[in-house]
Amino acid sequence: MSTLNHILTALFDVIYTPFNVLPHWFSLTLISAVIGVAALVVVKYTSNQAAIARIKDSIKANMLSIKLFKDNLRVMFVAQKRVIWAALCLQGRMLPPLLVMFIPFVLIAAQMGMRYQWRPLEIGEQVVLTAMLADDAERSDFDLEIPQQSGFVADHRLRAFSDSFVSWRLRAEAEGVHTITISNGQEAFTKRLAVGEAIDRVCPVRPGSGFWGRLIYPGEEPFESSSLVRSVRLESYPEHDSWYAGADWWLLWFVVVSIVFAFIFKPVLKVRF
Repeated sequence: MSTLNHILTALFDVIYTPFNVLPHWFSLTLISAVIGVAALVVVKYTSNQAAIARIKDSIKANMLSIKLFKDNLRVMFVAQKRVIWAALCLQGRMLPPLLVMFIPFVLIAAQMGMRYQWRPLEIGEQVVLTAMLADDAERSDFDLEIPQQSGFVADHRLRAFSDSFVSWRLRAEAEGVHTITISNGQEAFTKRLAVGEAIDRVCPVRPGSGFWGRLIYPGEEPFESSSLVRSVRLESYPEHDSWYAGADWWLLWFVVVSIVFAFIFKPVLKVRF
């Protein structure tokens, strides 16, 4: 999983390079359109298009029967039953493409989230960093510190032994991608901190060894299962504040634009769904 995340992150960094000088809404719309057309191609070659055509013709024929024989209850009810059954069959025919696209969609969405969900800190902004410790951590393990480092200032440490975490408040002081080092004197644990408008990728969590954490937050190397620190999270990373990004709005925009372009290119590629 980590190798796949490295490859995808590097690939998306290259893909997004030309978009760095363009508005975010334009790159989001363009990428959504491309993915919508790509999904259409997947549907075409992973579904039985002939069977889908027969099912849709059956739906049209039975809908016509309902309209023409609305005074004949028996014919109308039979036609309605056939329409419902055909609709269920159509959903079944679309299941293989959905299964093929599910994992790639999640991987792509995770990469896009690092560009459209959150934004880098501005100089002077503050964020809370929380290190979650292993369940079997001893009290002495909570004596973690963030040594003085360039680019940010860390203060106001808070420890909660019952909930197994240590938190600091960070204040950004210089632009760039900074490496936050957390140390207990024997081991060092790191987290990436992005500051400044020129940074295009933000990952709020360095995950642990769990599958879902690594899937959703692919931007940094996960901690090993044997590590004292289970994960490191920037609790209050600011989100993009716009009508298309931040607070998950970018995902809605992505889905809508993908569907719209799929319908636009549907007759061009001769795809039925």
